[in-house]
Amino acid sequence: MKKAIILFVFLLAFSTLTHPVQAQPKKNVIVETEYYDGIEELKYPQVKHAGTPKLTRMINKDFKTYIEKAAAARQENIEAGKKYNYDPDFQTDFEVKYNTDRKLSILMSSYIFTGGAHGSTAVESYNYDLKEKKRVYLTDILQTPSQLKKVQHYVFTYAKARPEIFYPDLKKEDIHLNENTAFFFTDEGIALVFQQYDIAPYVSGNQVIKIPKKIYS
Repeated sequence: MKKAIILFVFLLAFSTLTHPVQAQPKKNVIVETEYYDGIEELKYPQVKHAGTPKLTRMINKDFKTYIEKAAAARQENIEAGKKYNYDPDFQTDFEVKYNTDRKLSILMSSYIFTGGAHGSTAVESYNYDLKEKKRVYLTDILQTPSQLKKVQHYVFTYAKARPEIFYPDLKKEDIHLNENTAFFFTDEGIALVFQQYDIAPYVSGNQVIKIPKKIYS
């Protein structure tokens, strides 16, 4: 009986060594939709399971700060509409662009109409490296002047090949890349998001240009 028990323990240990427990993949962050003060036009995200409670709170605070400023801008526009006799409109929205490999990218957009021919949309990006527990800006990825110039040249070449979308007289120096430039992570690198009128006319909207990692690595 004793020999049988020893043999069983040996076989169990051997089985564990030859069939190691597979590491469970990290779960994606849960992103939920919230509405500021119950106002449908003021939509924003809140996250769960971003790695640590502290990191989750930090990310949620970023979006709460954004929506609080948006709410103030919306109220100002309502008051201006009454004063200058136009029908005001202000809406926020968000889109999860990347949520894998311990990285998270969410684009926030705000649309405002203040009278005139049309409204305008501004986009702001929120990118996080969950492993490093920090928010990531474009200048954290393009850290050197050489990297910035390479990406600037890539954008310029991309735009010049598409004059029906971008300004046909666009100059390379018109392409400004800095800490505040909106972007999001992709499997192949990053994608830049330009504001209306930055490098293309209003009708072209917010242009998105994907940048392969090999361009700046």
